[in-house]
Amino acid sequence: MYKYLLKVKLDRFYKNYSREKRFLNLKDIQSILILFDTADYESVDGIVDNLEKLGKKITVYAYKGKKDEYDYSETPYHIITAKSAGALFDNKMSKFAEELKEQQYHAVIDLTAKRNIPLEYLLAHANAFIKTGLKKNDYPQYDLSITTLSEEETEIPNVNELGNQIIHYLRTIQAK
Repeated sequence: MYKYLLKVKLDRFYKNYSREKRFLNLKDIQSILILFDTADYESVDGIVDNLEKLGKKITVYAYKGKKDEYDYSETPYHIITAKSAGALFDNKMSKFAEELKEQQYHAVIDLTAKRNIPLEYLLAHANAFIKTGLKKNDYPQYDLSITTLSEEETEIPNVNELGNQIIHYLRTIQAK
């Protein structure tokens, strides 16, 4: 039920959607917000390490599904659990969204391989010059979107490959 309500909020949000966009090259990007599903933790952790080695300030929000039993309390990442995302009366998703609105990021990299409504909600409210990720719906979420990584559209893309493609394209952008 909560995913349905978040989707309704997203539909309303994107009806009048506008924001300042800038296409930045990876070398000009200093702060990055990364969104991902904890099922892809190991792949994304490597991507985060590589970006930090490049001197980027990284903030990470990850969604932990009900079936994921791993304890992420020792990670420096913000972990959103299915329980906290579904607590409609607690309104935690709105709190997370407000936190992201208050911060200015140069880029948002969405490394979710499958549709994830709670992370889409955060992506919509993130304050960034450029947003990039794998196109999974008809919302105008991304300024730079990867449409497919494989010949098989039904195949779930490899998150490591997705991250590498996004970083490659960010390197090749000719910023004005």
